[in-house]
Amino acid sequence: MNYKTSFIIIAMISFGFGIIADRFVFSSKPSEINKNSDETQNANSSKNSNSNASNYSSRKQGNNRNNDDSEEAENPFDNQEQDPIDNLIDQIERGKRITAAQVSSVLEQLPAGRRRREFIHRVSSHWGRKDPKSALAWSDTLVPSEQFIAVEEIIHGWARTNPTGAADYVTQIPKSRRSLDLVHATGHIWAERDQQAAIDWASNLQDPTLRQRALRGSVGVWARTDPSAASEFALNIKNPYERHGVIESVARRWARQETSESLEWALSMQDEDRNRATRSIIEEIADYDPKQAAEVLSEISSSLSSDGTGGRLHRDIASEVAERWASTNPEEAAEWIVDLPESHHIKHEAAQRVADRWASANPEAAAEWAVELPESDNIRRQAVERVADRWLKYDSLSASEWIADMPAGKARDAATGELVRNISDNDPASALSWANSVGNEGYQTHLMEEVIDSWHEVDPNAARSALQSTDLSARQREKFKEILGTSIAPSTNSETQKTE
Repeated sequence: MNYKTSFIIIAMISFGFGIIADRFVFSSKPSEINKNSDETQNANSSKNSNSNASNYSSRKQGNNRNNDDSEEAENPFDNQEQDPIDNLIDQIERGKRITAAQVSSVLEQLPAGRRRREFIHRVSSHWGRKDPKSALAWSDTLVPSEQFIAVEEIIHGWARTNPTGAADYVTQIPKSRRSLDLVHATGHIWAERDQQAAIDWASNLQDPTLRQRALRGSVGVWARTDPSAASEFALNIKNPYERHGVIESVARRWARQETSESLEWALSMQDEDRNRATRSIIEEIADYDPKQAAEVLSEISSSLSSDGTGGRLHRDIASEVAERWASTNPEEAAEWIVDLPESHHIKHEAAQRVADRWASANPEAAAEWAVELPESDNIRRQAVERVADRWLKYDSLSASEWIADMPAGKARDAATGELVRNISDNDPASALSWANSVGNEGYQTHLMEEVIDSWHEVDPNAARSALQSTDLSARQREKFKEILGTSIAPSTNSETQKTE
């Protein structure tokens, strides 16, 4: 074997050993590589996850300003697992700028109901503290009922963090009942934070209406801590309109703390100042304890002047107490009004208030009570009328059956009148028949005229035909002759029973 041959053999043997070694020594390399690749991928994934968490944390701290507005608009919520409402409010509290579109996108997901109202309350209050102008701009997109809730909460929140700004805003918007309520609320909230500053602001307003409402809010807070000083301030206001409003506010606050002292102060005044304070005190008591309010009214009734002003005051206070009492316990309220004086229509007005409230909750019970009232001063008639009005609004069938079973008289006529007005538009024929059943011809004719006039505008032929077939007195035929035309129905035997 020569040298060259030996070299070739050695080379081939080495190559064979290399292949074998590769199989045994390096057989795990692909899996190791894959393993390393997976680990690298997982590491990258973990890194990305940590990066996302870090970015969220940064955003939560308000330190990340790299996202543009369009990105925020597409992704309104940082944490998709968190409740959208809580998430949004959390962003507001962190001072992160949000848009009306973001808020509206959450609102659109909420159907009408408690949760939707709660969202409007919460987001408006929080947003009002942080960015009231943006919040107010968003409120313009809401329906009126929801807008009012939102604006109120926004202003309240604004007044708690920046009362000066809120005060400037509420005094510049067009005056309305609701805007004046906002002025009152701003003065109240500001006074809780800085009493003197709030009173100074209110006192320096040029518009007397705004000034009065702002003073009522701010001085009312003062009356909680020092009612004597607040009352002295109120009595020194020159403008009667402003003075009376502030007196009412002081009286209500004082009554919550010390009833006897507040009443002593009220009765020490004269004329309208006394009336305003006294009424406010008893109404305030009636809000939480109408029975006590009734007792207080009884105790001071002799202190009320016997002139017309005092009589009206007694009537007005008794009516308010009766209404509040009837809202919680109509039976007790009804029992109480029995002993009220009939002078100045005191019992009369109180009975109507009880009828209104009771009939709204339990018309059957209210009806049973109303028909047993005394006939004097038309108390029974008007109480029955109020019950009928309420009952007919949601159960006209049951109410009409009750009316049909009532004995003839003023009370039945009054209830029938409410029934006629309730059904006249939808069923004029039945309304005319009911009107004709009224016993008092004057009232009967009046009701028939109401039905025929409206019916004749819509369907003159039907109205004329119905009137011609109705038993009419000579006076009624004369009144309706233009509608009846030449074909006047002859009088019947029952005509002689009608009073001419």
